[in-house]
Formats: sequence, structure tokens, C-alpha cells
Amino acid sequence: MSMSIGGLVSGLDTNNIIDQLKSIQQKPILKLQQKEAGYQVELSAYGSLKSTLSSLKSAMDGLDSTSDLTSFSASSGNTDLFTVSADGTAVSGSYSITVQQLAGEHKLASKEAGAFSGEEPVGKGTIHLKVGSGGTVDIGVSATDTIDDVSQAINDANAGVRATVIFDGTNYFLTLTTEETGEENVINLTVTDTDDGDNIDMNGLSRLVYDEGVTENLAQSQPAADSIITVDGIAGIHRNSNMIDGVIKGVTITLESAPNTDNQADLTVTWNTSEIASKINSFVSAYNNVLDFISSAQNYNVESETAGVLMGDATTNNIRKNLDRMLTGTVSDVESFSRLSDFGIALNDEGRLEVDSSILNNVLDDDFDNVIKFFTQTTEGSEGFAARMVDTLDAILDSTGGSLDARTDGIQNSIEDIHDQVERIEMRNLAWETRTRAQFNALELLLAGYQNTGNFLTQQLTGMQNLNNFISNRG
Repeated sequence: MSMSIGGLVSGLDTNNIIDQLKSIQQKPILKLQQKEAGYQVELSAYGSLKSTLSSLKSAMDGLDSTSDLTSFSASSGNTDLFTVSADGTAVSGSYSITVQQLAGEHKLASKEAGAFSGEEPVGKGTIHLKVGSGGTVDIGVSATDTIDDVSQAINDANAGVRATVIFDGTNYFLTLTTEETGEENVINLTVTDTDDGDNIDMNGLSRLVYDEGVTENLAQSQPAADSIITVDGIAGIHRNSNMIDGVIKGVTITLESAPNTDNQADLTVTWNTSEIASKINSFVSAYNNVLDFISSAQNYNVESETAGVLMGDATTNNIRKNLDRMLTGTVSDVESFSRLSDFGIALNDEGRLEVDSSILNNVLDDDFDNVIKFFTQTTEGSEGFAARMVDTLDAILDSTGGSLDARTDGIQNSIEDIHDQVERIEMRNLAWETRTRAQFNALELLLAGYQNTGNFLTQQLTGMQNLNNFISNRG
């Protein structure tokens, strides 16, 4: 009896028994976690699908409006004379451009008689400086200011004039240059000479005076000048800059030189078909990426007997059907074109979109207006190809009710439900473990009591046995 009870007490391993029971209770949690892992893989696949569809939509956004496609390219027949660029408002055509004169800044410089020594005070007073029809800026000059100080003060005044001091090895000369070109931007500089009271002589501060046609104590080294061009025989076109726009709609001409001879060249504006071809090729590439992803996600590998994560998925199947329908559909009310295949864009034997560049380029060169209409028209019932595709993709990708959003929300809800189930099971298991440990502790106390009782009974039996042996031996 003693050995039986003692063996029971010593063989009782509470932690081992509970751990074995807990491992059994963990199985439902492991199954739920495996199920969640499957949902996470599916959720990741939908994220990748959404990404490829978003890239396709970005490509289509470059094709669904007239402004996206009405791109022009402008070229100069002589880039030494002028360069040129065009925007979407330009019109195809060719123009003859003659450059007679470049626009120039107004430049002034001290005369020999008005030169300065390095530390010589210029003269006390106030400089009154303005450019063209602009306001007058007053600049104070102290009795100790040198020509360097005056130059710095003019630059700090932000009066539209840049001042520089040039040293010829003996004397210092002030130069003034307007920040803007154009014949109206003439420098006017007068002074109030408080040293000698004479504001126009060649002494002191008045050496800096330039009042065109009145008092010119500074020399004009370059007159203010407009650019002058002739366009298709229309002569005398003036601008105050060498960057000319508004003469030809949507075209900016930048003048580079104005030689006395060979100063004429042609300017040509054409549709920028290469840019549009590039956008179409970007669409084809993005569409193929969607096809490749769906094919991979719905593929079944016979050798490994594994299915793609989205195989048989209804949402993915519907998306592909919608895209196929867009691809093979027709656009009405467009002369010359009704299908994407009319542009040399069609599915090849491998099921991927392919572009026949020769057909596409010919179409772009020969019938550009209808190309734009095919992609962009918004007439209800005969929407352009790109306009319809963008609407379809918007519906799929809509974050507040699109098919992808609805499906991913459903998966996310399933994952959250699994989390709730796991939490409930873990709480139930924890309560079971607490209760079971208390029961085992009570059992151990009971067994310990039995052990003490057993030991007492063993002692009594041993004593009785000894007494019997003693009595037997006496007899």
C-alpha cells in the first residue's frame, strides 16, 4: 500500500500532463491560423492585382483626353538662328522666320573723364535711379563712400540695374546694365549733389548722371533694343525679349543670333506622333502585365499539383472578362477606325497584346484627328476606347465600393473573425488551465494525506507483526 500510494505521488507530473492536454487544445487554434495564412496570401495577391490595374489606369490616363494627345513638335531649320518649342494649342504648319535684331540690355559706363581712383569718395548726395517707365529709387551716398560702395548700394536697391566696377590698371569705372532687355528699358540716373550743388557737371556725384538726350555724363556702351523678326513676310515684329511667344499660336521662338546675312530659316510644326506612339506602347505593356499576373495567379501546375492563389476566383474572373470585353469592343462614329486592331494592336498567339509599329505609325501620320476621336470621344453610347477603359478601371479600383475593395474587405473581415475566435479559445484554454492546476494541487494535497495515513498504518502493521512474532517465539 505504501509503495502504491508513494508511487502515485512521485509519478504525478502536473506540468507534463497539462502540457500534453494543452497541445491537444491548441489544434483548433493551429487550424484557424493556417486558415488565416491562406487569407493573407489571397489578400497579398489582391494587392498585387490592384497594383497592376492601377498602373494600367495610369497608362490609360495619358490617352483618354484630347489634351493628352494633342502634342506638337516644332523644329528650326537653323538652330544657330533660333530654337523653337510648341504646346498643345499649336497648329501644324511651316513658317519662314527672318531674324533682324536681337533684344539687348541697356548698358552704361563711366567716361574716361569721369573715372575714379580706388579710395576716392564719390561725393555726397542722392542717386535717383529708374528703368524705363518704372518708379524712381533713391539711393543715399555718404561723404566717405567709394565707387565700390556706390556699386553695392545700387545692387542692394533692387532697382532693375546691375552695377559692376571695372579696374583698367589705373582707374575704376562704374558700369550699369539693365536686368531686362527691350528698347523701353532705358536707364535714367540723376543725382542731387550736395557737395557742390551742381547736379550735372563732371565733378563729384554728378559724374554718374545719364539723362538720355539731356545730360549724358555716363557713356552708352550698348543701347536698349527690342528683338525684331519677320514671319512669312510680315515684317517689323518687335518684342522686348529674345524669347518670343504669341506671334505663332502655341509656339515659342528663342532667338540665338542675328547675322547680317543668312538670317532666314523655316520653322515647322507637326503632330508629335512619337509621343503618342510611346503612350500607346505604355498602355500595351501595362495591359500585358495585368494579363501576366492574372495568368500566374490562376495557373495550375500539373507537376506539383498546386493551384494559383486566385484560381477559380470569381472577382478575378470578372475583372478579366471586363478587360477582354473592352479590348475587343468597337467604337462607333469614328471614320476609318472602329477597333483597336485597326491600329495594329491585337492579341498574339500567346494571348498577349502586340503592336505592329508600321501600321500604328502610318495611322498616326495619315489620320491623326480620327485617332484622337477613337481614344477620347465622350459621346454617350460611343465613348472612346481609352475613355471607356478608364471608366471600367475606376469602377474596379473604387475604394468605396469597387469590386476589388469589396472582396478585400470581405477577406479582412474573415481574418478579424479568426482573430476573435482565437482570442476566445485562448481565453477558454487559460481558464481551463487555471482550473485544472487548482484541481491537481488539491489532488496532490489529498495524496499527501493518504501518504501520511499509509505510513501510520504501515507502522502499526509492522508493530503488530513484530508482536505476533514475539508471542510465537515464546510459545
